[in-house]
Amino acid sequence: MKGKPRGARVPKAAAVADYSFRQRFRVSPEKAFRWCIDFTPIDLADSEDGRRKVTWLSPGTVRLDDTFPRPGGRRIRKVKLVQIYPETRSWVSTHIVGPNHYSQFRYAIVPDGATGSALLFDGRELRWKGPALNAAATRRLARRLCEEDASLWKTFAVEMERAYRVR
Repeated sequence: MKGKPRGARVPKAAAVADYSFRQRFRVSPEKAFRWCIDFTPIDLADSEDGRRKVTWLSPGTVRLDDTFPRPGGRRIRKVKLVQIYPETRSWVSTHIVGPNHYSQFRYAIVPDGATGSALLFDGRELRWKGPALNAAATRRLARRLCEEDASLWKTFAVEMERAYRVR
């Protein structure tokens, strides 16, 4: 018999948080997309004292291997597989290693006004540790993740506009 053995348990996530937001940029969609998918090892160095290894597997597929510091001197590792779709100015990032493996995040850059653009973000984070969360706790988690990620992208918007010398 092929497949999983009879009676084998498939682990289930303790929580699944779905969330989305929109972030406006004062640059064209083409510039915003180019800036967003310009993955480099120094992406994490300034903001989080992290390290990143970037491996291009094909023109539209990149593997990001990130390591971040944690309290107590420990470090955490996250490996993401990113699929890039230039024709729609979008990309999908799937965590394949780390505490939130199998989490997936979709990004799309769309026109916004005559000269601007916006990021449309949809995230689904899977949490594997801890007890299963009830609906109210899952909503709180999703709200917190949304606030954290939206705040980060506000910072990225400023950095992007500075890179393109937008005033």
